[in-house]
Amino acid sequence: MNETASTPCIYKAMAAIMSDVKAVGKTQKNQQQGFMFRGIDSVMNELHATFARHNVFVIPNVADYSVTEKITKSGSIMYYTRAKMEFHFTSAEDGSEIVAVNVGEAMDSGDKSMNKAMSIALKYALMQMLLIPTQDEKDPDATTPPDTRNMTIAEYAETVSGNEELKNLLTELAGAKNIDDIKDIYSQNVQYQIPAYKKYFTARKNELRR
Repeated sequence: MNETASTPCIYKAMAAIMSDVKAVGKTQKNQQQGFMFRGIDSVMNELHATFARHNVFVIPNVADYSVTEKITKSGSIMYYTRAKMEFHFTSAEDGSEIVAVNVGEAMDSGDKSMNKAMSIALKYALMQMLLIPTQDEKDPDATTPPDTRNMTIAEYAETVSGNEELKNLLTELAGAKNIDDIKDIYSQNVQYQIPAYKKYFTARKNELRR
């Protein structure tokens, strides 16, 4: 039996959509509280063509909801809606589906709290199901990673300017033939026996150990 042929089309379609989906950044600003967010419009604008291309449509179903009134500090009424939503992601190829269940919560002073709750539930169902990235992947050529190779004594010498005494020390270290030579140089230069200069001695030791 060919198991691949019996696999519901919706699974392959959703995987393809996940592969095609681009980042949806936080481009909208909440005017009251000042934070940035990504709205349902941005998500739907990004996904519409991709869903159509892979023959997938979404059927929403309100499984449960509640509406309560809340009084604000100013004395006005806000309608708080909590909606449990089922989103049936359906393949037009064979009718197979995946159901995502999510909860949306919203408040509104008029008749929009249910609409908002449904939109919020859909947004997060899409974000979580498809793992939609929140920002574009950086171009690997946009930045150059730092050099992780240890500097050589010769390279250290090139960075030293205006300090002939230190340059002489580095030249002497460059001429060291073994670890004992380095130890002798270290013991004869008391002024360099501090942490700031130990990197030069360590660099030459590493060179000799290669």
